[in-house]
Amino acid sequence: MRALVEDEALPPLERSAAALSLLDAHWTRQRWRSLVRDAEHISQLGLPIFEGRLPDEHARWTRITALWNLKEWDATTQEGEAFLRLYPGSLMAGAVELQLRNVAYNREYEQQCRKDDAEKIRKAEQQAAQDIAEREKRGEPTGPIHRKLALLRCSVPVSMFHQEALTACRAFQKDFGVGSTPGELDDYRDARGMEIRALVGLRRYSEARKVFAEFLASDPDGDQRINAGAVLRSLPPDAEE
Repeated sequence: MRALVEDEALPPLERSAAALSLLDAHWTRQRWRSLVRDAEHISQLGLPIFEGRLPDEHARWTRITALWNLKEWDATTQEGEAFLRLYPGSLMAGAVELQLRNVAYNREYEQQCRKDDAEKIRKAEQQAAQDIAEREKRGEPTGPIHRKLALLRCSVPVSMFHQEALTACRAFQKDFGVGSTPGELDDYRDARGMEIRALVGLRRYSEARKVFAEFLASDPDGDQRINAGAVLRSLPPDAEE
């Protein structure tokens, strides 16, 4: 379809049809990065209306949706505002305005979640410092406290702040490893599971599959606890990174 879009020997309407089909295919398959790239190019071609749809208008609308799904808030806002300037009477204008409001809400929500996460970790660090001091006075080992805190740093951001979770989960594995007790092994397995989920959240699917395969090879029973295999199997086979 890209070749048809680029073929200047074809009638303009055939190129428009190909352009719209290409955008629709990316949308249906949720290939957001390809949609962002191809939509930007199609919006610059000046192709004519085909069956009631103008390629430039449709490309700009689908690009906004793709950027939204990629959580690229600045670019979503920029493209949304440009769309409303170019096509204020578009049937999609209301949906674009809603996307812009949603971007503003998501920004505020993420900021609040980041503050809440930081406060939760701060309180945990404060409590850990007290517990460590008490254990040191009694001559007891402090390793379990450090381990618990490190795992918390891994688990708190995993649902939203994937890069922070990935960094913390890998630090936990490096610093504490599999441990020497069943409970410590479960902690390690949890960290591996959250590492894989963080990679999926970052759309680093190939890396997530590789990490999971290495985990299974070293711990065949581990996925019974973390269920990361189900997460990976839920991805489309051709999911775009």
